[in-house]
Parts: sequence; structure tokens; C-alpha cells
Amino acid sequence: MPQIQVFLADESKITFDLTEEKITVGRLADKTLQIDDGSVSSNHAEIVLEGGQYHLHDVGSTNGTFVNGEQVTDAILNAGDEIRFGHINAVYIAEEAAAVSQPRPESHAAIAEAAHASQRPADFKCTSPVTKVIGKKDPVATATLGLAIFAAVVFLAAAAMVFSLS
Repeated sequence: MPQIQVFLADESKITFDLTEEKITVGRLADKTLQIDDGSVSSNHAEIVLEGGQYHLHDVGSTNGTFVNGEQVTDAILNAGDEIRFGHINAVYIAEEAAAVSQPRPESHAAIAEAAHASQRPADFKCTSPVTKVIGKKDPVATATLGLAIFAAVVFLAAAAMVFSLS
């Protein structure tokens, strides 16, 4: 089956099988092929199966749709065509090439078992930006807190004495 391989800005790749007669492309979640990138319009393009061939239609995108480096509003897709939606690159893989490049994986019977024990690897290093608070006593903080409590008690006793004299 024909595919579109989309190369995202974070250097990851998604392969999208063209299984429907009309594929909508854009940033919004309701698009068949959603590309979450600021250079891709909310409603960017459509890929439509017409007469046995896929046609790419730009639907008024802000940053344009390109096929093999040329900005297009309508284009017939051929095997290996390089597509660009805004700043996001993609490639069209025809049915024959997709079948060759994606062989079926062999099936292996796998049995999942629960672990009986678990421990941290010896060379484990925590990369969390939040430091773990360990319950160590700070003698200066303890002394300051004790002094503050003592001062509050003395103040209350002095205030009670002033009020009892008047």
C-alpha cells in the first residue's frame, strides 16, 4: 500500500499508510494526517485518490506545499516524490516500493512473565533536575526555631504581666 513518510523537526519519522480515498493534512487533531508543527497550517493539504493515482492539493496553506522543491497547488504524486508541508519534509512511497521496503515481520511466540525481583543497575545515575530531599537535621535551623519559640513565650509572658498590672 502507498505511504507517506514524514520527517519531523525532532528527527523522528512517522510512516502513514494511504488507506483512504481522501487524506486531510494539517496541524489540527481532526486531520487524517496530523503534523504538529507551527509551519504546517491547521488545514494544510489533501491527498486524494483519483483515477488510481494520488493527487496532492494545497488548500490555501500559509507556508505552502512543495513537490520536489516546486511550490504546488495541485500535483500528481509519483514514487519517490519529495513533499514539503511548510518546513516539514516527507516522501511519497508508491505501493510497489512500500511492499519491498517493508517486509512482514516474522512472528515469534513470546511469553510474558512477571519479574520476581528488581533492582537499580550499579551504574545508574539520576538525571532529574529535582534533587531528592533527604531527612537530615540542620542544627542552625533547629536552634533558630527553638530561639523563636522561646522569644514568643517570653513576649506572651511579658504582655500578660503588663495587662495584669494595669
